[in-house]
Amino acid sequence: MIYEYALDPKLVVDWAVNRKGNVVGQFGMDQRRLVSDFPQNWAGEVIGAFYEHFGYDDGSLEFQNAQPELQSYVQWLSEFTFPRDVKRSGDQAWFSEALAEHGEYPFYAIMTAKGNGVECRQVITPDVVDDIRDVRWYLPTISTTKKSAEDLATVMEPMLRGATYIVLVDPYFDASDARYQASFSALIRHACETRVKGRGLPKLTVMTGIEQKHKPHEGEFTREAMARVADDLRVKAQRDIPKFLPTGMSLDFFCLKHPPAGDPLHNRYVLTDIGGVIVPYGLAEYKPDEVHEAKDDLMPMPKGIYSERHHQYVKKVGIDIVLGPIRIVGSAK
Repeated sequence: MIYEYALDPKLVVDWAVNRKGNVVGQFGMDQRRLVSDFPQNWAGEVIGAFYEHFGYDDGSLEFQNAQPELQSYVQWLSEFTFPRDVKRSGDQAWFSEALAEHGEYPFYAIMTAKGNGVECRQVITPDVVDDIRDVRWYLPTISTTKKSAEDLATVMEPMLRGATYIVLVDPYFDASDARYQASFSALIRHACETRVKGRGLPKLTVMTGIEQKHKPHEGEFTREAMARVADDLRVKAQRDIPKFLPTGMSLDFFCLKHPPAGDPLHNRYVLTDIGGVIVPYGLAEYKPDEVHEAKDDLMPMPKGIYSERHHQYVKKVGIDIVLGPIRIVGSAK
């Protein structure tokens, strides 16, 4: 769904010097191709390679002509990157270190100027954009996803395993519901057990709603009644969530209500610092019977939708919080 590319800093410099920006625009959240922040502070590596290319003569006309181009490329490519937290050793070229890193924790592809004679299927050059049959660049079509806990987590794993934080927004989330327990457990497992070396555990947030627990025959949904519903959800969360979280990992739990203005609670999202996914029918596992299978249309968020929903649920702007944050600490072995 989201794909990580290691991109040679010297290649970006070459594009800037020769004004070849056609490939640059094909990276980013809307294209599902994210540049790996490898090594750590990849953008700084590009700037360093640029100065080295010009012999550190920032007064030359060629340097000054190419610098604005490079800055725009770096800004575009580094707006959303896939974090790695791996520092350069300093005694090898970028390509050699990228190959070594790929051997331990694979990238989707490594793009460099030339193949360097290395027999590695995942090493590509910019020429790949001319071959529409090459799945290393022309990515697989997004397909429907089975509503099993494992399938939901597997589809989102490339995003979850590199995320610094994960925010689950589902107004029907109930920690006591076995269907939510199954999918929540799978999401946590995929987020934690597949992480790149050196990456700490992600910060977790769960946001659920209270309206789904109130029936019309119960009369007016007063603030006091809202607080009671929220507290019941809190009790369930504090009782049942810790067994799914690794020891030392924590989660912030929120209960929301429909805001007096703006979007009512309905849509379900998974938001991270890498990207987001729209989950139309929610995060609960659903298996109708042994013969039939349920599917959902999980979609990676385009940049515009991501920016708005991130502002709403991660920055917490325009939402009505009834309860939270409630800090829940993991106890799983």
